[in-house]
Amino acid sequence: MRVLYTAAHGVEGGEALPLGGGAAICRMLMEEWRRTQPFTVRVLGPDVLGAKAPGGADLVRYSEWEYARFCRRFEAAVTEEVLRHDPRETVVLSNDVSEGPDFRRLAEAGFRIVTIYHVDVVAYVSRMYLRDWVKPETTVRWLERMRRVPVPDVLRLIWDKQRDSVRHSRLLVAPSREMRDVLERCYGAEAAGKVAVLPWGVTPAEEAGDAEVAVLRAEFGLPPGALVVLALSRISPEKGQDLLLEALLEWEQQVDFPKRPVAAMICGEAAYMQGRRHLERLRRLAGRLRKVKTFFPGHVTGERKRAFFGLADVYAFPSVHESYGLTLMEALAAGVPAVCLGHAGAREVMRPELGEMVELRERAAMVTGLRLALARLLGDEERRRRMGAACRESARGRQFERTAARLGELLLAVR
Repeated sequence: MRVLYTAAHGVEGGEALPLGGGAAICRMLMEEWRRTQPFTVRVLGPDVLGAKAPGGADLVRYSEWEYARFCRRFEAAVTEEVLRHDPRETVVLSNDVSEGPDFRRLAEAGFRIVTIYHVDVVAYVSRMYLRDWVKPETTVRWLERMRRVPVPDVLRLIWDKQRDSVRHSRLLVAPSREMRDVLERCYGAEAAGKVAVLPWGVTPAEEAGDAEVAVLRAEFGLPPGALVVLALSRISPEKGQDLLLEALLEWEQQVDFPKRPVAAMICGEAAYMQGRRHLERLRRLAGRLRKVKTFFPGHVTGERKRAFFGLADVYAFPSVHESYGLTLMEALAAGVPAVCLGHAGAREVMRPELGEMVELRERAAMVTGLRLALARLLGDEERRRRMGAACRESARGRQFERTAARLGELLLAVR
């Protein structure tokens, strides 16, 4: 059997760019399947566009409208490439939804399609743009009733493509039970029984040594005993780094603020539609901090990322919308207890012995909740030590290679 893996973010050297979790999963799956060889697999990335193919750095700088145009060009090119193959011998694995192929056309040609949901874009829009005032399933019903009304193509890319992926895929892969439940509420019988929940887990990695951590302490001028809060993701509004900085600002005014130095490491680069504007806001917020030293080290990978986990006392994961959260799993594997908001990804992974989870509520309550959680963890070294051991143990039970093997089995079995 041949698997054609369509991945709009499947670019060479993608690890060095803030392309997001979908690109990371594509890279990790390919590494694992090249090792185990369950079937023949080929990635169809932006290079199907030939001379007009964007680089990874282009993708993260696109505006909403530029990205929508790229999606349509990629959809057409990758669909034509898939149609060159025999559907009797080929399974199409789509790594994207809005950026995916023409699901209807490929299904009508007889191809078996499996779609990975890294992001439920309808739910994302409801959360980030509609502020949860309108439920995702309500927007689906609205758009179905407006099918004959002209709307911007960017909306069709969200609602029509997601509906088509559900309707025409033989199997949908979601990283959390909550995402499965939302898909089933939105699409009813078309999604029921079709969603496999596969939390991705983590790839084992060595923890940073004392020397690597000492290099970072020297680089940023951190004195011995400084408490370090680490956030590591791309710089984008849904990642909630502003909530973390506001929590630290609030904490500076409290009597329980530590006597020891406190540093916040906001690792990541601005990416996608609102990233640069969000980074400017973060820098303004950081400029208001008087007791917390705040650093923006940029996008980190490999040994340097490992050293940041080794440096951290607490991992902050304040995303307001997150389907899973690979960096949360990496932090747990490194033995770093976490403070996070109660999004779908955190609820799939977190338990009380691994850190603290603050419920998604109105903004002020989330800020205060993050502040109190940070104060409790950073104020109790023995508790952090116990949590660190529990985090490592939890991560050992969530190995990525098992998830990759299970997905391989599902692809071989799809009919």
